[in-house]
Order: sequence, then C-alpha cells, then structure tokens
Amino acid sequence: MPDAFVWYHASEELEPALLAWMDVVETEAGVRGKLYVRKENEKVTFMECYSDVSRPTILRIEQLAAANTLFTSLTRRCESFIRLDNHAPRYDQ
Repeated sequence: MPDAFVWYHASEELEPALLAWMDVVETEAGVRGKLYVRKENEKVTFMECYSDVSRPTILRIEQLAAANTLFTSLTRRCESFIRLDNHAPRYDQ
C-alpha cells in the first residue's frame, strides 16, 4: 500500500489545531499520521504523513479535511507513493 503525504502552507498559530486534527483523522479514518513543519523564507509549510494506507483511506482523510472548517482557506496537496527498496513489496505485484 502507498504512503500518503499531504502538505499545505498555513499560519504557525494553527499548529495546536493541526495537532488536534491528527487526532480526528485517527478517530474517523483509523490511521495515525505524523505532522511535520518547515519554517523558511517567511513561509510555514505543514506536512501530514501516513504510512502504508489504502487509497480508500486516503480519500477518507481528504473527505474529512474538506468538511473541516480548519482547511477552508488552505490548499491541501495530497500525493501518494509506493516505497521502493529491497524490503518493500513491489508495486507491480
């Protein structure tokens, strides 16, 4: 299954609300993600990372975000990737 990465620019004052959002995702979508932040060039970028999640779960997370007023004025960018290394299952299998 792929890993999902969702990133967006937001005010750093939203950090507590975004941490609470991760709890919502865990409760409503059944997956615990990790939240990362990068602060550079006067921009704050947050990234949610979800490991080994199904495509329906990724869709569920994005549906929850669309219904949450926290994200009304933010543009979320969601990408998913399959890990390639000697220990990961092959994408074509």
